[in-house]
Formats: sequence, C-alpha cells, structure tokens
Amino acid sequence: MKITMLLMLPLLLCALQATNTTRDKALESLANAERNFAAASLKKGFHKAFVDNMADDGIVFAPTPTNGKKLHSEAPASKALLTWYPAFSDISGSLDWGYTTGPYEFKANPEDEKPAGAGFYLSVWRKQPDGNWKAAIDMGNSFSPDLIKPEKYQPAPAVKETIGKGSEKDLLTLDVQKVQPYYAETLIYRHGEYPYRYKDTPVEQESTIVYTNLGHELSPAGDMAYTYGSYTQNGTTGHYLKVWKMLDGKWKLVAHNLVPDTK
Repeated sequence: MKITMLLMLPLLLCALQATNTTRDKALESLANAERNFAAASLKKGFHKAFVDNMADDGIVFAPTPTNGKKLHSEAPASKALLTWYPAFSDISGSLDWGYTTGPYEFKANPEDEKPAGAGFYLSVWRKQPDGNWKAAIDMGNSFSPDLIKPEKYQPAPAVKETIGKGSEKDLLTLDVQKVQPYYAETLIYRHGEYPYRYKDTPVEQESTIVYTNLGHELSPAGDMAYTYGSYTQNGTTGHYLKVWKMLDGKWKLVAHNLVPDTK
C-alpha cells in the first residue's frame, strides 16, 4: 500500500501543478483584459473604452445602477483623461468569472500636471461566448489625489479553503445583514479613505448600515458572486457593490464598496 501511494504521489503533484498553471494563465488573461481596457481609455477616450469593454448588460453607478454601454455611448465627447491599472485580481474555479481592483486617476485635461480626482475601482468580469472578457459591473470610490500611491500587482493565490457551491438564498440573506461576514483579507472601500484590509484596522465593523439589494450574480461555479444595491447610514444614502467568495464552505465578503450618493 505504501509503495502504491509513493508511486501515485508524483502523478498527483503533476496534476496539481497543471491545474495551478491553468488557473494562473486564466487569471493573467483577466488582468490583461483590465490592462487593455485602461489602454483603450488612453487611446480612444474613456467613454469609448467603456462602450467597448462593458458587457451588454454591464452596470455602472451614476450614482444609481445604470447600463454602462448606454450611459457612455450617449455621453458627450470629453478630453478628460481617466487612467488606472489592476493591483489585485481573483478568479472563480470555473475560470470564466472574476474581479479586479486598483487605483485610478482623473485629469480634466490631459496636459494637467496633477490629477483632479483619484480613487480605487472595483470591477467584476465575466468571459463571453467568444472567449473575451467583459466587465459585468463597475464601481469606483474616490479619495484625495494626495493619497494616491503606486501599487504592485498581486494576483490572488489559489486557496484550498475555497470549496463547494454557495447557496443563492444564503448569499442574499447575508447581503442585507447589518454585520457582514468579513474575514482577515476583506477589502474595504470608503469614500475619502484609501482602501484597506479588514485585518489592518482595529475599528469595529459598522452595524448601522441598512442594505437594500437591487441585484446579484453568481459565477457559473457558484464559488464567487457579487451583490449590489442601495444603503442608508445615519441619514446618508448611497449605493454598494460587494464581491463574495466561498471559503471554508461559507460565503465570505472579499470586497465591500460603499459610495454615498452625494460627496
């Protein structure tokens, strides 16, 4: 029996390595889709870039959830410069659904020395039947340009704890809970602040937010999802985008973006 296991071990290691290589290539193709999106913004202008890279039913927030293709195709021509790049990405086990996030800068005129605005974006992508990635939903949060700093791209490593297919019912129940299922690596975005990991802040989780879900989508593998909607907090209204992942057999919040309607 021991001899059989020893003979099988190299085969198992090779299979695991091949699986990780396939995942790494798929994750890099997702990050490259984001980079190509950003390059198109420089070359064609950000309105045309959004039209070309959003899914037909893709959503942006203006500030309410809006069809991204329609919004940007109808927008007047602009000389404004919107630049960004991915700092982090992760992908579903089905390798056809994932998310990217990173810093952006906005200049009213390309020749301006300093940006007029800055922030972090959060985008969820899905692969289309033709094999191309398109953005399914996108939300940006803003902070002072003085806070901007360079970020090194870090793709999410494969985790053994990602198991099983999540329940849609459980997802929607968790989405509107006042205390959200954060874990150490949850990315938190708040207006006026640089995004941070939950493990990096000693602040207790907010429990005064009332969420109203307006939509959601699960990855084909059922191991990742996003939810979006509106929220109220101490008289402030806004909209949210959350990205979820199955960890240890439970839905965990991996990205939590709140954007007030008036800034």
